[in-house]
Amino acid sequence: MEKRKGPRRSSEGIMTLFRITNRRKEERRESLPCGDLSVASEAEASRRPSFLRMVSLGKLKRESMSDKASQETDEETEEEEPVVKTREPLSVLEILQLVNHRDLLLADTHIQELERECELLSLLPAPTSPVLNPTFSPCSPPGMIPLSCLSLEESLSSNATLDSSRRKEKDVELLYEALMKEMWDIVRESLRQPSAGPNLGLVVLVIQQEEHADVTWALREESKPEKALDIIPQTQQSHRPRRIKMKWREAVAEAADWSLPHQVAIQAGQLASYLERLRSRMVDDLDAAKRNAVLIYPEEFSAFQVYVESYHQAVAKRLRSLTRGPLQITDVYSLLDWFYNIYNRDVLGTIGTVTPINYASLEPILPQDTVAQLEKECLSIVKEKVTKELIQVLDEEERRWAHTLHIEEYQSHLSRSVIQRLKVDLDKSTSVNQFLGARVARFSLIGLADFLYSFQRKVEMFHETQAEFGDRGDGYVSRTIALVNCCPPLRSFVERCRQCDPQASEDSAKRANSSLDRIINQSVRVLVDRLFEHIRPFFDKMIKRKWLNNTDTFEAIEASIKQHFKKFRRMDPPPYQTLVGEVHRQVLVEYVRAIMRGRLICTSSKMRKRMAFRLQDEAKQLKGLFKDLESSSSWLDSLICHLADIILLEDTPSIQMEVAVLVKEFPDIRQKHVSTLLNIRGMMRQTESLEILNIVKDFQCSSALICRDRAIFSDIPITSEMHCISLGFLRLAMAVTNWFSEHRPRQTCRKSARNTRPQSTESQNIEDTNTLNREE
Repeated sequence: MEKRKGPRRSSEGIMTLFRITNRRKEERRESLPCGDLSVASEAEASRRPSFLRMVSLGKLKRESMSDKASQETDEETEEEEPVVKTREPLSVLEILQLVNHRDLLLADTHIQELERECELLSLLPAPTSPVLNPTFSPCSPPGMIPLSCLSLEESLSSNATLDSSRRKEKDVELLYEALMKEMWDIVRESLRQPSAGPNLGLVVLVIQQEEHADVTWALREESKPEKALDIIPQTQQSHRPRRIKMKWREAVAEAADWSLPHQVAIQAGQLASYLERLRSRMVDDLDAAKRNAVLIYPEEFSAFQVYVESYHQAVAKRLRSLTRGPLQITDVYSLLDWFYNIYNRDVLGTIGTVTPINYASLEPILPQDTVAQLEKECLSIVKEKVTKELIQVLDEEERRWAHTLHIEEYQSHLSRSVIQRLKVDLDKSTSVNQFLGARVARFSLIGLADFLYSFQRKVEMFHETQAEFGDRGDGYVSRTIALVNCCPPLRSFVERCRQCDPQASEDSAKRANSSLDRIINQSVRVLVDRLFEHIRPFFDKMIKRKWLNNTDTFEAIEASIKQHFKKFRRMDPPPYQTLVGEVHRQVLVEYVRAIMRGRLICTSSKMRKRMAFRLQDEAKQLKGLFKDLESSSSWLDSLICHLADIILLEDTPSIQMEVAVLVKEFPDIRQKHVSTLLNIRGMMRQTESLEILNIVKDFQCSSALICRDRAIFSDIPITSEMHCISLGFLRLAMAVTNWFSEHRPRQTCRKSARNTRPQSTESQNIEDTNTLNREE
């Protein structure tokens, strides 16, 4: 028994493993804070190799009777002392078996004991080299041991002790490596298991025990005097503090890096799917850790924060490796969107809903200079796209105009192609970051303004070429409408880009809208001119004597307008509203111009009524026509009605009120227009005409500002003064003729009936001639 209680042997017999099998069950149960591991221990015992049992049984048969007696004596001694159990030191092999069987707490306890033995051995004084005694003589007394021989034996013993200490120190480090390997394997496996199990609890206990050992070692080191520190050999340095808790953090980080999907050969444009797998795995693992592993750790471990930081570092490592190589524009947008939005919203936001996270300790997953470089790549790609690709698209479209002019196409793919190319970058950049979206919108709008100016110039050249060499057939009309139909979607996209960056993009937006306005106005002018080439000759036939009894001229104008608008309706709004408004205005201008020519002058009240009623009827038809064409220029509908009322009314105050309303609604009317209208009305005295014209003068002074949108009389030529003078002379001649006809002496009744009939017939002919002259 005294021999077995000696120093620890570096290697024991396998019989020792057999003896500690039952002992380990009780000690493991005591090492855990809670739970019953009897079932697990029995399962582990059943999984042990059967050859150990066979070897142990063979060893038992070969033992001597003295070993059996000593074993029985040991068992009797243990039974007699149930309170204090003396634990024999285990060999390195036995401790390693405990580690392999994941009896981690007991294994760590024995490793610390072995480490303590190494520290005690390191405190022994360093061996000195033996020195021969010069006074030694062979004639020394026979019972005296030579001093040199004693020094040699002590030196050999010290060297053996030092070698033993070094071996044990090496054994301790190897055991710690094996122990930590098993511990970190358990930490990694806890991420994939539905429950953490008791092994993770043993890992926590080992960490706490090692942290306590570090604190104890630190206190012991502080209490040592400085002289004692100098005595310790420099070759025997302590490995404390071991900082197992910090290594546990590193192990969690390695487990997170092991768990997340590694970067493989990602095809171009497939980065978004890899990032989605990365997000899904991180969320699932942290959710499992929060439900299983985190509950086992004590609160001072801040386990969930450690797990979050570990996965955060693993994700950052992968993203940095992705940015080292070339990326397509689609992958750049995916990476920036993941950096700005998805990671913070769908990863950290989802995880931190239940358990709070300290975001201050999390560094950005991408450096700021890397993010700036990615944004710069986006802007350079957008700039190249709007400068090169859009010009190529425009050149291809221009070639199509000449080859497809004989085909009636009312829609063009130009606007759709341009917008699709720019919208992809604008949508993705805006979804990534508002600041990035503003910069992309600014570059897009600058390039789009240049593109629209080139588009405007090519449209002008197209119209000039067709006007000079083309046949200007139906294909030309359809192509013009197709070019106009490109403008509304392009204008909407310009406005969207401007809203993304209102201040910096204002000038570019104005340039772009100006080019679009010129394209629309020129195309509208071309279509209006084409329409009036057909209907202007009919206006030349209106407001004449024949016009009072014949409606064919007005019906031809109405039919021609309807026929042309069968194609004009293919134009998209709002350019269509501009077109129909301009046609509406031009029709009224031509109609009023025909009235102001003075080719029909009323000479009687009956004739004024006929003319006024006819004007009102045609005004009603024009109002219905342009209402069907969806004209928004309803302010023009009352113009002809006002002119008809001025011609129809008899008393001067009523005419003055109607003229005042006309001047108020159409401020660009002048006195000469009203004077010409009064001359057409006829039967008006000079004083009455002056009173009416003064009304025009008064209202023109009160309305200084004239809205250009409601200017219509400015396009109507004013009747010359010579024409007004000639009308005055005509009226004077008519008055003189009437006076002479009234004061002519009557024929005597003595004339024969034969002369009476020819005379009356002649008077009737003269009267008819006068009437015809007055009408003309």
